[in-house]
Amino acid sequence: MKKIYTNIYSALLAQLGLSFLLLHLTRYLFYFLNYNYFPEIKLSEWLNIISGGVKFDLAAVIYTNSLFILLQIQPFPFRHKMAFRKISGSIYLITNMLMLAFSMLDMVYFRFTLRRSTWMIFKEFSNENNITTILLKSLLHYWYMLPLFIAFSFLLGCVFKIISKSIEKKTQTTYLHIGNFAMLLLIPVLAIGGVRGDFKYTTRPITMSNAGEYSKNPVLVPLILNTPFCIFRTMQQEFYTIENYFKEEQVAEYFNPIRNLSKKESFRFNNVVIIILESFGRESVGFYNKELANGTYKGYTPFLDSLLGEGRTNLYSFANGRKSIDALPSVLMGIPAGEIPFVLTPYITNKTKSLPAILNEKGYTTAFFHGAPNGSMGFKALNNLIGIQKYYGMNEYGNDADFDGTWGIWDEPFFQFTARKLNSLKQPFFGTLFSVSSHEPFVVPEQYKNKFDKGDHPLRETIGYTDMALRRFFETAKTMKWFKNTLFVITGDHASISHFPEYNTSWGNMSVPIVFYHPGDSSIKKVEKNIVQQVDIMPSVLSYLHYDKPYLSFGENIFDENRKNIAINFHHGFQLFDGQYVLQLNDKNASSLYNYIKDPKLNDNLLSKMRSKKDSMENTVRAFIQQYHNRLIDDRLVVE
Repeated sequence: MKKIYTNIYSALLAQLGLSFLLLHLTRYLFYFLNYNYFPEIKLSEWLNIISGGVKFDLAAVIYTNSLFILLQIQPFPFRHKMAFRKISGSIYLITNMLMLAFSMLDMVYFRFTLRRSTWMIFKEFSNENNITTILLKSLLHYWYMLPLFIAFSFLLGCVFKIISKSIEKKTQTTYLHIGNFAMLLLIPVLAIGGVRGDFKYTTRPITMSNAGEYSKNPVLVPLILNTPFCIFRTMQQEFYTIENYFKEEQVAEYFNPIRNLSKKESFRFNNVVIIILESFGRESVGFYNKELANGTYKGYTPFLDSLLGEGRTNLYSFANGRKSIDALPSVLMGIPAGEIPFVLTPYITNKTKSLPAILNEKGYTTAFFHGAPNGSMGFKALNNLIGIQKYYGMNEYGNDADFDGTWGIWDEPFFQFTARKLNSLKQPFFGTLFSVSSHEPFVVPEQYKNKFDKGDHPLRETIGYTDMALRRFFETAKTMKWFKNTLFVITGDHASISHFPEYNTSWGNMSVPIVFYHPGDSSIKKVEKNIVQQVDIMPSVLSYLHYDKPYLSFGENIFDENRKNIAINFHHGFQLFDGQYVLQLNDKNASSLYNYIKDPKLNDNLLSKMRSKKDSMENTVRAFIQQYHNRLIDDRLVVE
């Protein structure tokens, strides 16, 4: 047969294709060896698994071969030298054999963990002095994995050699030099798109949680992921370790996330709508800041101010994270962000019982609305994992003329779209709306330019625009029959730009508005001078609906007069808000104690003056950390 010659770039594509094909084949081998751990999979589910698997396999191949790719695209003649080709070829074979080795090892180890292994596997076994003995015994027990690995490695080596020998060295010309430098720029751009999942501006590099976009059944997530990807994405990330501050039977005395509600009243099937406003920090809201600027401060949210006065409002309200991706687990699952955003940890696939999942069991229609391109921020994936039935994004909106050019559909038209869609849902329904417009680059639609106060930062103008969109949403909702039978909860996803020194603090940086408003129930109308946090939303909604089964939430029911009145979040270290005091920890040890209400700029550290208060609050934080870390690690987020 006539020999086929290739250039170095087509050869590189073929070599990466070989790596991709072998990794992709390990997925089906993984399923064959562990099929009894998965339910019967329908053809449509397999198509989704394959679709998602292709994306994760591509990212894993790019991560694995990043050094090899870099060497091959160098636009210099030495890349054709025999020594250079041997070195780069050895790098390719070693890294890809390791990729296959970890994939195959996990086919066996999966049976003990029921999840794909991450970088943590190296730490899990780092203290084993007899690791060699363990590996040898495992190899004998699962002897069939060795010939499988040898077969895959042999195929890898043989085909790689054939491709490498086909590379033809061409005489260097000016046009060839230009082409080589162009490829030096183009290939890294393509590689970045591969690890991000696409080239959209709003897309983050895909993480393990994005697997949920391809299946509503968390059990199937390990089939969508691959082990090399999970290892790379968790590399150099410090995940949690088992904590032993208290004995297991004592820790609940200081902090207990198991919630038991009253069984006295029958369940009431009110609709629930949760609205999460992008970058709505407490500082922008005039209702909370009547003392600022010598009493002249008005804020930028006149409509939200009016709602805060008509619902259940706590004057001190906190987010449980500093990112948009922290808000959904906090609000919808009662699970806060710890040292690491929950959705970026391997524990995202743990068994959970979210607010929408509980309401699904009660016959609710559950829906999520986000005007960004579908899949943005990984929200669609998380929606699937926590049981939300319907997702409405930019695709479902269907009119790109209202696209803001960066993040998604402008809030005003998308909020109207949401109201109309809610009106079409079977009641009772549970809807979550996440806004997009109050975000960098801080622009508003052309017809609204100079209509809203810009204040000290362009963010304030977009806050005013979204507040107007919220007002128009309620005006539309009021005309619909379901309105007066609906509990609304409104919060910001996280705080943002700070101008006043009171808000440029560890408490101000975590402060967001939170209000519970029911137009048909004035009994909940009350302004309280105490604390609420985002993780309180789930237990409070369930309490309002008279849900009577035990469940897990790291928040409290705000309608319970006997609650602890605390909030815990992580801001350069854990901090506990208890009444008027905030205790801040540095590496799990108390570093400062402030009265953040009387001393909002946090100038007077009371740690040495209030030892008993410090000790009491420190015990609460440590119990929280122990409950949080241990339950994530042990997969105990559901009340059996």
